[in-house]
Amino acid sequence: MTATAPRGLPFLPVLAVGAFAIGTDTFVVAGVLPEVARSLSVGIDEAGWISTAFALTYAVMAPVLGALTGRIDRRTILLVSLLGFALGNALSALAPGLGLLLAARVVTAASAALYIPAASAGAAALSAPERRARAMAVVLGGLSAATVAGVPFGTWLAADLNWRATFWLLAGLGVLCAAAVAFGLPSLRLPASPGLAARLAPARDPRVAATVATTLLFMTGGYLALTYIGAVLAPATGGNGSTLALLLLAFGVTAVAGTTLAGRAVDRWSPSPVLLVSVLLLGAAVATLPLTRGHLATAAVALAVWGFAGMATQPPQQHRLFGIAPQSGPLLISLNSAATFAGIALGGWLGQQVLRSADGADQGLDRLGLFGGAIIGLSLLVALVATRLPAPAAPAPAPAAAPAPAGVSAD
Repeated sequence: MTATAPRGLPFLPVLAVGAFAIGTDTFVVAGVLPEVARSLSVGIDEAGWISTAFALTYAVMAPVLGALTGRIDRRTILLVSLLGFALGNALSALAPGLGLLLAARVVTAASAALYIPAASAGAAALSAPERRARAMAVVLGGLSAATVAGVPFGTWLAADLNWRATFWLLAGLGVLCAAAVAFGLPSLRLPASPGLAARLAPARDPRVAATVATTLLFMTGGYLALTYIGAVLAPATGGNGSTLALLLLAFGVTAVAGTTLAGRAVDRWSPSPVLLVSVLLLGAAVATLPLTRGHLATAAVALAVWGFAGMATQPPQQHRLFGIAPQSGPLLISLNSAATFAGIALGGWLGQQVLRSADGADQGLDRLGLFGGAIIGLSLLVALVATRLPAPAAPAPAPAAAPAPAGVSAD
Protein backbone atom coordinates (compact mmCIF):
# COMPACT_ATOMS: atom_id res chain seq x y z
CA MET A 1 0.00 0.00 0.00
CA THR A 2 1.12 3.56 -0.56
CA ALA A 3 1.58 6.28 2.05
CA THR A 4 -1.16 8.41 0.52
CA ALA A 5 -4.82 7.55 0.60
CA PRO A 6 -6.62 7.37 -2.75
CA ARG A 7 -8.54 10.58 -2.07
CA GLY A 8 -5.37 12.65 -1.70
CA LEU A 9 -4.85 13.07 2.06
CA PRO A 10 -1.64 11.68 3.62
CA PHE A 11 -2.89 9.09 6.09
CA LEU A 12 -0.25 9.54 8.80
CA PRO A 13 -1.01 13.23 9.55
CA VAL A 14 -4.72 12.41 9.64
CA LEU A 15 -4.14 9.67 12.22
CA ALA A 16 -1.73 11.86 14.19
CA VAL A 17 -4.22 14.72 14.48
CA GLY A 18 -6.76 12.33 15.98
CA ALA A 19 -4.13 11.16 18.46
CA PHE A 20 -3.36 14.83 19.21
CA ALA A 21 -7.01 15.43 20.12
CA ILE A 22 -7.10 12.38 22.37
CA GLY A 23 -3.76 13.27 23.99
CA THR A 24 -5.01 16.77 24.73
CA ASP A 25 -8.18 15.35 26.26
CA THR A 26 -6.16 12.92 28.38
CA PHE A 27 -3.71 15.41 29.85
CA VAL A 28 -5.62 18.71 29.89
CA VAL A 29 -7.82 17.59 32.78
CA ALA A 30 -5.00 18.26 35.26
CA GLY A 31 -4.97 21.89 34.12
CA VAL A 32 -8.75 22.43 34.30
CA LEU A 33 -9.38 20.41 37.48
CA PRO A 34 -9.47 23.42 39.87
CA GLU A 35 -11.99 25.16 37.58
CA VAL A 36 -14.15 22.03 37.45
CA ALA A 37 -14.10 21.68 41.24
CA ARG A 38 -15.13 25.30 41.78
CA SER A 39 -17.83 25.21 39.11
CA LEU A 40 -19.43 22.01 40.40
CA SER A 41 -18.93 22.92 44.09
CA VAL A 42 -16.93 19.80 44.92
CA GLY A 43 -13.53 19.25 46.52
CA ILE A 44 -10.43 18.91 44.37
CA ASP A 45 -10.06 15.30 45.55
CA GLU A 46 -13.59 14.50 44.36
CA ALA A 47 -13.03 16.26 41.05
CA GLY A 48 -9.89 14.15 40.62
CA TRP A 49 -12.13 11.18 39.92
CA ILE A 50 -12.73 12.49 36.40
CA SER A 51 -9.08 11.79 35.62
CA THR A 52 -9.04 8.45 37.45
CA ALA A 53 -12.28 7.31 35.78
CA PHE A 54 -10.82 8.11 32.36
CA ALA A 55 -7.57 6.18 33.01
CA LEU A 56 -9.30 3.13 34.49
CA THR A 57 -11.93 2.97 31.72
CA TYR A 58 -9.23 3.19 29.08
CA ALA A 59 -7.19 0.45 30.77
CA VAL A 60 -10.17 -1.93 30.97
CA MET A 61 -11.76 -1.20 27.62
CA ALA A 62 -8.68 -1.10 25.38
CA PRO A 63 -8.06 -4.89 25.31
CA VAL A 64 -11.78 -5.74 25.33
CA LEU A 65 -12.55 -3.52 22.35
CA GLY A 66 -9.35 -4.58 20.62
CA ALA A 67 -10.42 -8.22 20.85
CA LEU A 68 -13.99 -7.60 19.72
CA THR A 69 -13.18 -5.34 16.75
CA GLY A 70 -10.07 -6.98 15.29
CA ARG A 71 -11.85 -8.08 12.10
CA ILE A 72 -13.68 -4.82 11.41
CA ASP A 73 -12.41 -2.36 8.82
CA ARG A 74 -9.97 0.09 10.45
CA ARG A 75 -11.54 3.15 8.85
CA THR A 76 -14.90 2.20 10.34
CA ILE A 77 -13.32 1.74 13.77
CA LEU A 78 -11.56 5.10 13.54
CA LEU A 79 -14.77 6.85 12.50
CA VAL A 80 -16.83 5.31 15.32
CA SER A 81 -14.17 6.07 17.91
CA LEU A 82 -13.77 9.72 16.84
CA LEU A 83 -17.51 10.32 16.79
CA GLY A 84 -17.78 8.70 20.23
CA PHE A 85 -14.92 10.92 21.40
CA ALA A 86 -16.76 14.01 20.12
CA LEU A 87 -19.99 12.89 21.81
CA GLY A 88 -18.23 12.22 25.11
CA ASN A 89 -16.67 15.68 25.13
CA ALA A 90 -19.97 17.35 24.20
CA LEU A 91 -21.64 15.52 27.10
CA SER A 92 -18.76 16.61 29.36
CA ALA A 93 -19.33 20.24 28.36
CA LEU A 94 -23.06 19.94 29.10
CA ALA A 95 -22.78 17.96 32.36
CA PRO A 96 -24.59 19.80 35.19
CA GLY A 97 -22.95 17.79 37.98
CA LEU A 98 -20.05 15.51 38.83
CA GLY A 99 -22.00 12.26 38.32
CA LEU A 100 -22.94 13.01 34.72
CA LEU A 101 -19.45 14.39 34.05
CA LEU A 102 -17.95 11.09 35.21
CA ALA A 103 -20.32 9.18 32.91
CA ALA A 104 -19.32 11.42 30.00
CA ARG A 105 -15.64 10.80 30.73
CA VAL A 106 -16.26 7.05 30.60
CA VAL A 107 -17.76 7.44 27.10
CA THR A 108 -14.77 9.54 26.04
CA ALA A 109 -12.23 7.09 27.48
CA ALA A 110 -13.84 4.08 25.80
CA SER A 111 -13.70 5.90 22.46
CA ALA A 112 -10.05 6.85 23.01
CA ALA A 113 -9.26 3.24 23.93
CA LEU A 114 -10.67 2.18 20.57
CA TYR A 115 -8.89 4.87 18.53
CA ILE A 116 -5.22 4.73 19.55
CA PRO A 117 -4.64 0.98 18.96
CA ALA A 118 -6.63 1.10 15.70
CA ALA A 119 -4.65 4.12 14.47
CA SER A 120 -1.30 2.55 15.38
CA ALA A 121 -2.18 -0.78 13.78
CA GLY A 122 -3.54 0.97 10.69
CA ALA A 123 -0.37 3.06 10.33
CA ALA A 124 1.76 -0.08 10.57
CA ALA A 125 -0.34 -2.00 8.05
CA LEU A 126 -0.33 0.87 5.53
CA SER A 127 3.45 1.27 5.70
CA ALA A 128 6.28 -0.76 4.24
CA PRO A 129 7.83 -3.12 6.83
CA GLU A 130 11.09 -1.16 6.96
CA ARG A 131 9.15 2.03 7.84
CA ARG A 132 6.64 0.47 10.23
CA ALA A 133 8.07 1.81 13.51
CA ARG A 134 8.45 5.27 11.99
CA ALA A 135 4.78 5.26 10.99
CA MET A 136 3.69 4.21 14.48
CA ALA A 137 5.90 6.94 15.93
CA VAL A 138 4.09 9.58 13.84
CA VAL A 139 0.77 8.54 15.39
CA LEU A 140 2.29 8.51 18.87
CA GLY A 141 3.83 11.88 18.05
CA GLY A 142 0.30 13.27 18.02
CA LEU A 143 -0.06 12.20 21.66
CA SER A 144 3.23 13.76 22.70
CA ALA A 145 2.55 16.93 20.67
CA ALA A 146 -0.56 17.41 22.79
CA THR A 147 1.67 18.13 25.79
CA VAL A 148 3.38 20.92 23.82
CA ALA A 149 0.39 22.68 22.22
CA GLY A 150 -2.95 21.12 23.10
CA VAL A 151 -2.68 21.02 26.88
CA PRO A 152 -1.38 24.60 27.36
CA PHE A 153 -4.01 25.97 24.97
CA GLY A 154 -6.82 23.98 26.57
CA THR A 155 -5.73 25.12 30.02
CA TRP A 156 -5.57 28.74 28.88
CA LEU A 157 -9.02 28.48 27.29
CA ALA A 158 -10.48 27.14 30.53
CA ALA A 159 -8.94 30.01 32.50
CA ASP A 160 -9.99 32.69 29.99
CA LEU A 161 -13.54 31.39 29.35
CA ASN A 162 -14.43 28.28 31.36
CA TRP A 163 -13.63 24.58 31.47
CA ARG A 164 -16.70 23.74 29.38
CA ALA A 165 -15.20 25.66 26.44
CA THR A 166 -12.21 23.32 26.51
CA PHE A 167 -14.44 20.28 26.15
CA TRP A 168 -16.45 21.95 23.37
CA LEU A 169 -13.17 22.58 21.53
CA LEU A 170 -12.25 18.91 21.84
CA ALA A 171 -15.69 17.84 20.63
CA GLY A 172 -15.29 20.00 17.53
CA LEU A 173 -11.81 18.66 16.89
CA GLY A 174 -13.19 15.12 17.12
CA VAL A 175 -15.81 15.87 14.45
CA LEU A 176 -13.18 17.41 12.14
CA CYS A 177 -10.90 14.40 12.56
CA ALA A 178 -13.80 12.05 11.82
CA ALA A 179 -14.50 13.95 8.59
CA ALA A 180 -10.82 13.70 7.61
CA VAL A 181 -10.85 9.94 8.22
CA ALA A 182 -14.09 9.50 6.25
CA PHE A 183 -12.82 11.35 3.18
CA GLY A 184 -9.07 10.85 3.44
CA LEU A 185 -8.34 7.26 4.44
CA PRO A 186 -8.66 4.08 2.41
CA SER A 187 -10.64 1.10 3.57
CA LEU A 188 -8.32 -1.22 5.47
CA ARG A 189 -8.92 -4.69 6.83
CA LEU A 190 -6.03 -6.27 8.70
CA PRO A 191 -5.35 -9.97 8.17
CA ALA A 192 -7.43 -11.61 10.88
CA SER A 193 -7.73 -15.06 12.34
CA PRO A 194 -10.98 -16.94 11.68
CA GLY A 195 -12.46 -16.42 15.12
CA LEU A 196 -12.15 -14.56 18.41
CA ALA A 197 -10.35 -17.45 20.12
CA ALA A 198 -7.67 -17.47 17.43
CA ARG A 199 -7.20 -13.69 17.72
CA LEU A 200 -6.87 -14.00 21.49
CA ALA A 201 -4.30 -16.79 21.27
CA PRO A 202 -1.23 -14.50 20.81
CA ALA A 203 -2.13 -12.71 24.06
CA ARG A 204 -1.05 -15.90 25.85
CA ASP A 205 2.43 -15.66 24.33
CA PRO A 206 4.98 -15.11 27.18
CA ARG A 207 6.66 -12.42 25.05
CA VAL A 208 3.41 -10.46 25.05
CA ALA A 209 2.98 -10.77 28.83
CA ALA A 210 6.56 -9.66 29.50
CA THR A 211 6.32 -6.73 27.07
CA VAL A 212 3.04 -5.49 28.53
CA ALA A 213 4.38 -5.92 32.09
CA THR A 214 7.38 -3.78 31.12
CA THR A 215 5.07 -0.97 29.99
CA LEU A 216 2.98 -1.21 33.16
CA LEU A 217 6.05 -0.95 35.38
CA PHE A 218 7.82 1.97 33.71
CA MET A 219 4.56 3.93 33.40
CA THR A 220 3.81 3.31 37.09
CA GLY A 221 7.30 4.43 38.09
CA GLY A 222 7.13 7.54 35.94
CA TYR A 223 3.66 8.66 37.06
CA LEU A 224 4.48 8.03 40.70
CA ALA A 225 6.27 11.40 40.49
CA LEU A 226 4.77 12.98 37.35
CA THR A 227 1.28 13.06 38.90
CA TYR A 228 2.63 15.44 41.55
CA ILE A 229 5.21 17.22 39.41
CA GLY A 230 4.06 20.72 40.44
CA ALA A 231 4.84 19.98 44.09
CA VAL A 232 8.00 18.03 43.24
CA LEU A 233 9.48 20.97 41.32
CA ALA A 234 8.26 23.71 43.67
CA PRO A 235 11.79 24.30 45.07
CA ALA A 236 13.02 24.98 41.52
CA THR A 237 10.04 27.04 40.35
CA GLY A 238 9.36 28.89 43.59
CA GLY A 239 5.73 27.94 43.10
CA ASN A 240 5.51 30.11 39.99
CA GLY A 241 3.02 28.62 37.53
CA SER A 242 4.62 30.26 34.50
CA THR A 243 8.01 28.77 35.34
CA LEU A 244 6.43 25.36 35.78
CA ALA A 245 4.69 25.76 32.40
CA LEU A 246 8.06 26.44 30.74
CA LEU A 247 9.55 23.33 32.34
CA LEU A 248 6.60 21.25 31.15
CA LEU A 249 7.01 22.75 27.70
CA ALA A 250 10.59 21.45 27.66
CA PHE A 251 9.20 18.08 28.71
CA GLY A 252 6.70 18.11 25.84
CA VAL A 253 9.18 19.24 23.17
CA THR A 254 11.66 16.50 24.03
CA ALA A 255 8.81 13.98 24.23
CA VAL A 256 7.99 14.69 20.57
CA ALA A 257 11.66 14.33 19.67
CA GLY A 258 11.89 11.07 21.61
CA THR A 259 8.93 9.57 19.80
CA THR A 260 10.23 10.55 16.36
CA LEU A 261 13.84 9.49 16.87
CA ALA A 262 12.87 6.22 18.57
CA GLY A 263 10.71 5.27 15.59
CA ARG A 264 13.61 5.87 13.20
CA ALA A 265 16.02 4.02 15.48
CA VAL A 266 13.76 0.95 15.68
CA ASP A 267 13.50 0.80 11.89
CA ARG A 268 17.28 1.09 11.58
CA TRP A 269 18.30 -1.31 14.33
CA SER A 270 15.65 -3.23 16.30
CA PRO A 271 13.19 -2.62 19.15
CA SER A 272 15.28 -4.14 21.96
CA PRO A 273 18.29 -1.76 22.17
CA VAL A 274 16.06 1.29 21.72
CA LEU A 275 13.76 0.15 24.52
CA LEU A 276 16.57 -0.72 26.94
CA VAL A 277 18.40 2.58 26.48
CA SER A 278 15.14 4.53 26.82
CA VAL A 279 14.11 2.80 30.03
CA LEU A 280 17.60 3.25 31.48
CA LEU A 281 17.50 7.01 30.78
CA LEU A 282 13.98 7.28 32.15
CA GLY A 283 14.94 5.53 35.38
CA ALA A 284 17.97 7.77 35.82
CA ALA A 285 15.92 10.96 35.31
CA VAL A 286 13.27 9.91 37.84
CA ALA A 287 15.59 8.39 40.46
CA THR A 288 17.78 11.51 40.62
CA LEU A 289 14.85 13.90 41.23
CA PRO A 290 15.86 14.35 44.90
CA LEU A 291 19.14 15.83 43.58
CA THR A 292 17.79 17.80 40.60
CA ARG A 293 14.46 19.20 41.77
CA GLY A 294 15.93 21.98 43.90
CA HIS A 295 17.49 24.04 41.08
CA LEU A 296 15.91 25.38 37.92
CA ALA A 297 18.71 24.36 35.55
CA THR A 298 19.03 20.78 36.83
CA ALA A 299 15.25 20.38 36.97
CA ALA A 300 15.01 21.51 33.34
CA VAL A 301 17.63 18.95 32.28
CA ALA A 302 15.89 16.19 34.25
CA LEU A 303 12.50 16.96 32.69
CA ALA A 304 13.99 17.15 29.19
CA VAL A 305 15.59 13.71 29.58
CA TRP A 306 12.40 12.41 31.18
CA GLY A 307 10.19 13.57 28.32
CA PHE A 308 12.55 12.24 25.67
CA ALA A 309 13.06 8.83 27.26
CA GLY A 310 9.47 8.39 28.41
CA MET A 311 8.00 8.72 24.92
CA ALA A 312 10.92 6.90 23.27
CA THR A 313 9.76 3.72 25.04
CA GLN A 314 6.51 3.49 23.08
CA PRO A 315 7.56 2.89 19.43
CA PRO A 316 9.72 -0.17 20.29
CA GLN A 317 6.96 -1.61 22.47
CA GLN A 318 4.29 -1.25 19.81
CA HIS A 319 6.59 -2.50 17.04
CA ARG A 320 7.52 -5.58 19.07
CA LEU A 321 3.90 -6.45 19.83
CA PHE A 322 2.73 -5.92 16.25
CA GLY A 323 5.59 -8.11 15.02
CA ILE A 324 4.64 -11.01 17.31
CA ALA A 325 1.29 -11.47 15.56
CA PRO A 326 0.29 -8.90 12.90
CA GLN A 327 -3.14 -10.52 12.50
CA SER A 328 -3.80 -9.69 16.18
CA GLY A 329 -2.03 -6.33 16.05
CA PRO A 330 -4.97 -4.19 17.25
CA LEU A 331 -5.52 -6.47 20.24
CA LEU A 332 -1.84 -6.61 21.24
CA ILE A 333 -1.33 -2.87 20.85
CA SER A 334 -4.50 -2.28 22.87
CA LEU A 335 -3.01 -4.39 25.67
CA ASN A 336 0.00 -2.07 25.66
CA SER A 337 -2.33 0.95 25.76
CA ALA A 338 -4.20 -0.63 28.67
CA ALA A 339 -0.92 -1.12 30.52
CA THR A 340 -0.02 2.53 29.85
CA PHE A 341 -3.20 3.89 31.43
CA ALA A 342 -3.21 1.32 34.21
CA GLY A 343 0.31 2.53 35.03
CA ILE A 344 -0.90 6.15 35.07
CA ALA A 345 -3.69 5.29 37.53
CA LEU A 346 -1.50 3.01 39.67
CA GLY A 347 1.37 5.50 39.75
CA GLY A 348 -0.91 8.27 41.00
CA TRP A 349 -2.34 6.03 43.73
CA LEU A 350 1.06 4.73 44.86
CA GLY A 351 2.41 8.27 44.90
CA GLN A 352 -0.41 9.26 47.21
CA GLN A 353 0.50 6.42 49.58
CA VAL A 354 4.18 7.43 49.53
CA LEU A 355 3.32 11.03 50.40
CA ARG A 356 0.98 9.98 53.21
CA SER A 357 3.56 7.64 54.76
CA ALA A 358 6.37 10.22 54.87
CA ASP A 359 7.28 12.20 57.99
CA GLY A 360 7.23 15.47 56.11
CA ALA A 361 6.32 16.96 52.72
CA ASP A 362 9.92 17.26 51.49
CA GLN A 363 10.74 13.70 52.51
CA GLY A 364 7.65 12.42 50.72
CA LEU A 365 8.45 14.33 47.52
CA ASP A 366 12.02 13.02 47.54
CA ARG A 367 10.71 9.49 48.02
CA LEU A 368 8.53 9.80 44.92
CA GLY A 369 11.64 9.95 42.76
CA LEU A 370 13.41 7.14 44.62
CA PHE A 371 10.45 4.76 44.57
CA GLY A 372 9.62 5.67 40.98
CA GLY A 373 13.20 5.05 39.89
CA ALA A 374 13.20 1.68 41.66
CA ILE A 375 10.03 0.57 39.85
CA ILE A 376 11.47 1.70 36.51
CA GLY A 377 14.62 -0.28 37.35
CA LEU A 378 12.42 -3.34 37.84
CA SER A 379 10.84 -2.68 34.45
CA LEU A 380 14.34 -2.71 32.93
CA LEU A 381 14.92 -6.21 34.30
CA VAL A 382 11.56 -7.39 32.93
CA ALA A 383 12.42 -5.82 29.57
CA LEU A 384 15.70 -7.75 29.48
CA VAL A 385 13.75 -10.96 30.07
CA ALA A 386 11.21 -10.01 27.39
CA THR A 387 13.90 -9.46 24.76
CA ARG A 388 15.34 -12.92 25.39
CA LEU A 389 12.16 -14.98 25.39
CA PRO A 390 11.93 -17.25 22.34
CA ALA A 391 8.82 -17.59 20.24
CA PRO A 392 6.61 -20.51 21.35
CA ALA A 393 7.20 -23.69 19.38
CA ALA A 394 4.69 -24.26 16.62
CA PRO A 395 2.34 -27.17 17.34
CA ALA A 396 3.33 -30.39 15.62
CA PRO A 397 1.14 -31.27 12.65
CA ALA A 398 -1.43 -33.95 13.28
CA PRO A 399 -0.39 -37.39 11.95
CA ALA A 400 -2.01 -38.41 8.70
CA ALA A 401 -4.91 -40.81 9.08
CA ALA A 402 -4.19 -44.43 8.15
CA PRO A 403 -5.83 -45.52 4.89
CA ALA A 404 -9.09 -47.35 5.38
CA PRO A 405 -9.13 -51.10 4.59
CA ALA A 406 -10.48 -52.06 1.21
CA GLY A 407 -14.25 -52.09 1.09
CA VAL A 408 -14.59 -50.00 4.27
CA SER A 409 -15.83 -46.41 4.07
CA ALA A 410 -13.56 -43.73 5.51
CA ASP A 411 -16.66 -42.27 7.22
